[in-house]
Amino acid sequence: MPRVIFAGSGQKGTVRIGSTVLDAALSLQAPMEHVCGGSASCTTCRFEVVSGPENLSPPARAELALDLGPGLRLGCQTRILGDVTIRIVKFPGKTVL
Repeated sequence: MPRVIFAGSGQKGTVRIGSTVLDAALSLQAPMEHVCGGSASCTTCRFEVVSGPENLSPPARAELALDLGPGLRLGCQTRILGDVTIRIVKFPGKTVL
């Protein structure tokens, strides 16, 4: 099972291969926003890849269309395939759901 580390928040643990980063954040109680509930329409589940980008699924069509910037992905669209370290991108003024 892949090991996931949320840099900056201290949460870490193992998840099933193929879990989304958002699902990992929820199960490990990492503070990842997810206003739209995982439909890639709000982009609040953004994260930065710190290490292990090769252990994540390729960018989904929704991510490519949004042009999030280098190293940024959406937690609801990205699947974990191996060990990875990520940093959650915070949105000021939002409440974690």
